[in-house]
Amino acid sequence: MNKPLSGVKVIDLTYFVAGPGTTRILADWGADVIKVEPSFGDPGRKTGATMTMPVIDNELNPFYSVYNANKRGLSINLKTEEGLQIMDKLLSNANVFVSSYRTNALVRLGLDYENVSKKHPHLVWAQINGFGDFGPAKDNPGFDTVAFWARSGAMIDIAEKGTTINPPIGFGDATTSCSLAGGICAALYEQQKTGKGQKVMISLFSQAIWNLSALVASTQFSDVYPKTRKNAISPVINSYQCKDGNWIFLSILEHERYYEALCDVIERPELKTDPKFTTTLNAKNNASELIHIIDEGFAKFTQSEMVQRLSNADIAHERIQHVQEVLSDPQALENNYIYEVENRDHTKNLMAMTPVKFNTIDVEMKSDAPLIGEHNEEILKELSYTEKDIYAFYSSGVLTKK
Repeated sequence: MNKPLSGVKVIDLTYFVAGPGTTRILADWGADVIKVEPSFGDPGRKTGATMTMPVIDNELNPFYSVYNANKRGLSINLKTEEGLQIMDKLLSNANVFVSSYRTNALVRLGLDYENVSKKHPHLVWAQINGFGDFGPAKDNPGFDTVAFWARSGAMIDIAEKGTTINPPIGFGDATTSCSLAGGICAALYEQQKTGKGQKVMISLFSQAIWNLSALVASTQFSDVYPKTRKNAISPVINSYQCKDGNWIFLSILEHERYYEALCDVIERPELKTDPKFTTTLNAKNNASELIHIIDEGFAKFTQSEMVQRLSNADIAHERIQHVQEVLSDPQALENNYIYEVENRDHTKNLMAMTPVKFNTIDVEMKSDAPLIGEHNEEILKELSYTEKDIYAFYSSGVLTKK
């Protein structure tokens, strides 16, 4: 498996999902990622329990593993002078520093961009936060539920009209981590050319706005959200329920090209020449009526029967699946988008893999997520600390291992 970031060292001072997800991507691409945690660990270690997943110290933590596998673990007390000295040595030998701590916390630790860039001008310094570096909300706590979903409009405007989305844990975080990983790689390219680092910034709020960029444009020109499938933006880009209760999403982007074929699929050939529906604009203007007609057509067939009819007509569509169904989806499995991994206790489960691959779809899981301080001695010896130094750090509480 090609590892384009082999030789790149990343210091990971992040927690929960968005920051750890970023560095997991970099680790999968070959970077040596050192996750730095306090003695109590990343609070994301406990999140899986809220989703009915096991959280068993030193044995099984599938939620935490998704975002922290393939890393090494170091636990140091950054509130001590010695701990900050260790961090400074780490940064002097690293290419990238990534943090999801709020800016004020980084300032207190002397790990904000202004301080770090003066000492280590070579370093790519990257931060993910809730709302950005400026404005009245810049210091607000910003999990994806509030910064990505609620404030951006996504929570209410992409839901069925009359309700809101109950957002799944980590959805906004995971998309934001992909963007930040790409931004870090762009900064690494500049670092390779000039030897200089720079500040890479992203917020959950900014990612959500970009994800909604089409709506940001359209709502300035009379487009109104939220919508309802009963009066969708296009009758032929909409969800429809089949006779067996299962759903299909229809996605016809070229209305005039496929409209007559759709009429045959739903067994309404007489509509092929009905001027109310034959053009994109007319179909939109008569959306409620056409949706009712298509509803009736889909209700004649089971999902499997309708999939076959749509496939025969070469009309873009897809079964609307539950996440649990994706676990056995051959398309996901054969591309290694989902992969079976072995946990520390030797049990196995399926894990979503980071999405970008290089040259091959092969997956390499070097290691499960590190335990708190699991690689303390190994990492400190690489920084030229002696056994005596390390023992003293443990004795004084600078180092922790669990």
